Amino acid sequence: MKTFSNLFVVLAVILLTGFARRPFDDRLSEDMQERNLLPPSIEIDTREELGQTALAIALGGLRPLMAAILNLQAHGHWEEQEWYELERKYQTIVSLQPRLLYYWDMGSWHLYSNAYADYADKPGVNEGRRSRKQKQFFDKGIAFLERGVAQNPTDWRLCQLLGNALSASWRPQNLERAAECFGTGYAKSGSLNLQRREVYCLARIPARKEEAWGKCQEMWGNIPNRRFNTPQTIFFALQSWAGKETYSLEEILGSPRQALQKLTDYWFRQVDDFPMDGVAETINTLCSEFEVPKHLHPLTYPPQKTFTRDPHTDKSYPIDLRTGEPREKTWRSIWMNRPRDAFRSHLIETELGS
Repeated sequence: MKTFSNLFVVLAVILLTGFARRPFDDRLSEDMQERNLLPPSIEIDTREELGQTALAIALGGLRPLMAAILNLQAHGHWEEQEWYELERKYQTIVSLQPRLLYYWDMGSWHLYSNAYADYADKPGVNEGRRSRKQKQFFDKGIAFLERGVAQNPTDWRLCQLLGNALSASWRPQNLERAAECFGTGYAKSGSLNLQRREVYCLARIPARKEEAWGKCQEMWGNIPNRRFNTPQTIFFALQSWAGKETYSLEEILGSPRQALQKLTDYWFRQVDDFPMDGVAETINTLCSEFEVPKHLHPLTYPPQKTFTRDPHTDKSYPIDLRTGEPREKTWRSIWMNRPRDAFRSHLIETELGS
């Protein structure tokens, strides 16, 4: 009888000690999770998705192994274009490995980019359903990345990934949110690449041109940023918009030949909605100085003007087998394919001969 009494006392002490320690242990676990020293607990939905065997492996301390196995399975879903199954796999994967950038990157990319592109030309899908599915998977990919940003607030690389996804010109854009992501990433990392990308986004939003000019001046103040063509040309356009002459054409873009080459390439980026203040006027002035012949003048046509015949040879472009009609090309694609090289050669020859 005395043995049972002692056992009861021991059990009671253990239980009471456990209850007393519970708040401390919870706070310690939360603190360790915030410091990335302890992974978050596995959620109920994830446990159901894993099944008993996989859950036992994960709980046994082999969460990285389980995530890697699921990632291989997700690769198979990608090859078969099984997008809903792929989404479920990556939701489980990031629950197992929420701190690993690779899984957030791959999961979101498959959804907002690959699934989006797949439905763009998926056979047997009408236009209404095609548009809905593209929007659905793009939104899923962005939401997936937003979740990664929220769960890893100190990892600026996720901010960069989200900004990249939202600023590409060939997919739906949210330049406001992209600029915010790049700005947050720059504040956390000091990466000049992110500083430049924030300016690129703001410069493409007409209503925020004043803010873009302010940020652009800050970007220009970091000397390494001046090595790249896009910061140079954006700074030139925004300085022209602001009516300032703080820096001369040569100080921003280099020699007259370099300035003409850079501004011409920039002119053909109108599809990206970059500011073009003062660009056409300067190109025309410099083209006159270099005596550019009419057939090589970059402003002969608007960049997005389409042609079914080569404007230089008057020959028809090949037939598009899907439509039975001649293929169409924009002046931008025509210019980049052939006249651009001849234009640059003319500038060099003129510069050397002067």
